Order: sequence, then structure tokens, then C-alpha cells
Amino acid sequence: KGKAGENGKLFGSITSMDISESLKKDFKLDIDKKKIHLPEAIKSLGETKVELRLYPGVTATVKINVVQE
Repeated sequence: KGKAGENGKLFGSITSMDISESLKKDFKLDIDKKKIHLPEAIKSLGETKVELRLYPGVTATVKINVVQE
């Protein structure tokens, strides 16, 4: 969740650390923020696909849905 203006642009951004904390809180998954491949911080509401690099050669893709607080 994030605070956003009327045009859907966030005040601030969603980082790999925010995603890591949310996965731990909501799903009890302890994924290190360094294993979350996020080319740049998320700066708008909506869905974004993010790659998790769990082990060498093992990746997973998750959808991150950023909603208004």
C-alpha cells in the first residue's frame, strides 16, 4: 500500500525492502531484499511483475499489486 495522488503516481516509491517486508508479513515468506530483482523502484499504482532469484538457476515471478492507502 502507498499514498498516491489523483493520477495514480505514488508519493515516494515501493522498493525491494518494502516487498520483502510485505511477503514476510502477509505470507510468512522470508525472502532477502537482495534476491528481489527490481530494475527500478515502483512509482505508480497497479500491478507489476517482479522476479525473485531464490537460488542459482531458480527464479520465480510474482505479481505485486500496489494499491492506495
